[in-house]
Amino acid sequence: MTKSIWQRSFPLLYTHKENKLAKYVVTGTHVTLNATDISDATARAELSINAAEVETTDFGSAGWTEVIGGLKSGSVSLDFHSDFGAGGVSELFQDLVGTVATITLNPAGATVSATNPTYTAQVLVTSFTPISGAVGDLATFSVTFPTTGEVSYATA
Repeated sequence: MTKSIWQRSFPLLYTHKENKLAKYVVTGTHVTLNATDISDATARAELSINAAEVETTDFGSAGWTEVIGGLKSGSVSLDFHSDFGAGGVSELFQDLVGTVATITLNPAGATVSATNPTYTAQVLVTSFTPISGAVGDLATFSVTFPTTGEVSYATA
């Protein structure tokens, strides 16, 4: 195989082995709310962590905007299959509106490891929609809660 001028000039760029990132299909996210396992009723889970942009542009920025990271925030979004039975997820949310609850999320089951970390967040339960749907639909509801305080990450 003939090497290009770039490959001959910069051989290290073309001889190293690429690191491949692990991939996985979401099949068993473990979700708890106030230490109650709600995984069986959860159809989707999403944790978002953000930092505010704080502008630091000055006359020395050569006409470019400059920013730094500011206050961090987060949110947890969950989709559920409605369950009105004793101990069901709907009963669990009934009295939580307006309170702070603890949510834990593990990407692939309850066992914590370096490849299956636990994210723990305190969230403000801002709303609950116990009834939603049309004739013939699966009874579901979705929630999105802001985090309060730091979102922790553990691998053991």
